Amino acid sequence: MPGRGLGITEALDEALPAVIQELFTFLTQLGDAWFLFTAVALVYWFVNRRRGAFALSAILGALALTLALKGLFELPRPPADLHVGHASGYGFPSGHAIGATTLWALLALVLERGSHRWRAIGAGAVVAVVATSRLVIGVHYIVDVVVGIAIALTYLAVLLYVTEWSPTRGFAVAAGITVVALATNGLTPDSVAMVAGVAGAAGTWVLLDTRPSGSVHLPAAVVGLAGLGALGYVGNRFDLPLAGVFVLNLLVPVGILTLPLVVERAKKARSASPT
Repeated sequence: MPGRGLGITEALDEALPAVIQELFTFLTQLGDAWFLFTAVALVYWFVNRRRGAFALSAILGALALTLALKGLFELPRPPADLHVGHASGYGFPSGHAIGATTLWALLALVLERGSHRWRAIGAGAVVAVVATSRLVIGVHYIVDVVVGIAIALTYLAVLLYVTEWSPTRGFAVAAGITVVALATNGLTPDSVAMVAGVAGAAGTWVLLDTRPSGSVHLPAAVVGLAGLGALGYVGNRFDLPLAGVFVLNLLVPVGILTLPLVVERAKKARSASPT
């Protein structure tokens, strides 16, 4: 796909001062994987268990779709001398554009603050910021992010139609896309992490004998996010054997889905213990 940059990434690199580029390295985190999982965890813990579990399945499917398409097209990123910060792997389509569009569109549908119109405008604004950030920090071309947004909107529309907000069906779709990602990428740390995440989430959701209904208090959420974040960081940033990558990435979605149940049972145990 020659000329997919249209010179925009290069022009931004020349026109913008370093301080603006550094600012966008922070704004781009709104579409990073750690932020996506944090957001769906908070929806699951504090907003709605069923919708939160569905959001988790949708994000896993979006990440698997990104991996599958990157492995299929194998198109490079812009030259390394344009990069501000770390970026690896193929450039097309933009995973941040796909992930951010999927997440923020879901939040606009799930959350009940304000009107649908203003939630949609807010979601669109954040997606635009994330997409722009990928160009400003020099890790994508314009076609990468525009196509990424289009892919995500199409994916989410089809997913909602097929699953009707069913988490079980959502995890089944994510599993199917993960098989395609394995086929286009082979057995790599990224594909193994993807398999582990989908397997952990789907298996936990199916095997939960009761859907946890109790509230998760803020300290438990903070501890949970810190612990799961550490697992995810080690599982994806360190050069581990594939078995280690699998185990650590399996535990992250398991922890998201089971934390309310752990908190619920801990509360019951404390109330039942003699004083």
